[in-house]
Amino acid sequence: MKMDCSSRWLGIVAIVACLLCSGGVLFADETPVPGKQVEQHFVSAALPEQKFGYLLFLPKDYGKDNRKWPVMIFLHGSGERGDDLNLVKVHGPPKLVESRPDFPFIVVSPQCPKDHSWNGEVQTHLLAELLDRVLTRFTAEPQRVVVTGLSMGGFGSWTLTSRFPGRFAAAVPICGGGDPETADQLKSVPFWVFHGAKDTGVPLKLSEEMVAAVQKAGGQAKLTVYPEAGHDSWTETYKNEAVYDWLLAQRRTAPAPLPTVNPHISFTRIGNIELKLGKPEEKNSFSATVYFSTSTPCATDLQARIAPHRDQLTAAILAWVYSEPIEHLVGQAGRERTRVAAKELCERIVFNGRPDVPFDVAFDMYFVRHKGVLKLAEMPKK
Repeated sequence: MKMDCSSRWLGIVAIVACLLCSGGVLFADETPVPGKQVEQHFVSAALPEQKFGYLLFLPKDYGKDNRKWPVMIFLHGSGERGDDLNLVKVHGPPKLVESRPDFPFIVVSPQCPKDHSWNGEVQTHLLAELLDRVLTRFTAEPQRVVVTGLSMGGFGSWTLTSRFPGRFAAAVPICGGGDPETADQLKSVPFWVFHGAKDTGVPLKLSEEMVAAVQKAGGQAKLTVYPEAGHDSWTETYKNEAVYDWLLAQRRTAPAPLPTVNPHISFTRIGNIELKLGKPEEKNSFSATVYFSTSTPCATDLQARIAPHRDQLTAAILAWVYSEPIEHLVGQAGRERTRVAAKELCERIVFNGRPDVPFDVAFDMYFVRHKGVLKLAEMPKK
């Protein structure tokens, strides 16, 4: 008998409506004040158990007239993850606005939780969900939304833009990289990319490949290389006023309609899969965080069905990954193969081969190192 998820729908809608209307839940902590950066906390409708903090800055002239303001999303690096928002102020725009009350953007600087990545399908959904809230709550200009980030945030800038290209007017990824196969999705967004020539943490080649791919697809992308810089190519970039002038000049003629994300999707975490593959000298490894996605009305039912089998399911997915040649796990093709396998395992273990709740597999991150080289797998093309 097929499970009816709709019976919980009215109650869930009421809860979500309360969350959306309550500034104390979604936009908690300090009251936003023009010219000051304040701490806020965000609770996602898609994944309520994952709460994260963010910094919000409004320009000092915000609210003085009917002017709409451009919005900047800043994505920090891996070293700033966690739950201490002071870490997010160490670099980039959130550091700059502490002494620049006239900075001409609404700046949103979220903090990625530990053991997560801006590249994940779940994290990009939550970022877009947060952006939707900012665009609807504040006097923002939807045609002028930009994203920038450094290192892990540079990767995240490529990923978030490829996932929602119709939302962004421009992007400035710094010492990051992405999947060249997503270039066709990126061709409508102007990019100014920065990288250090002596970067041993994230090779310059990763930025070069992305810029070349976007240009080949017919898009606008330019690359600035600092000949003597190592991994820190963000200090010079973020103190360059020409970068902000360029971002202010970018505008989409027809931005994507709000909401950017489907508001009726929910995520349920399964577990982390991390293991080394092959001989130690081959330097092969696999890392992914597995979630299941479903419609909001079915979320509670799916969570209840999965809970008793979570450990068994995680172990089964790990065993499947371990049995696969590393070449079968790399890139979008590898990601899709892993997704299909994880879904089939869930159908067998949780539902005895007869799934009666609609669901799919989502990865909050999906990284493969093949011979020591990081291979990213972005989300499927939309």
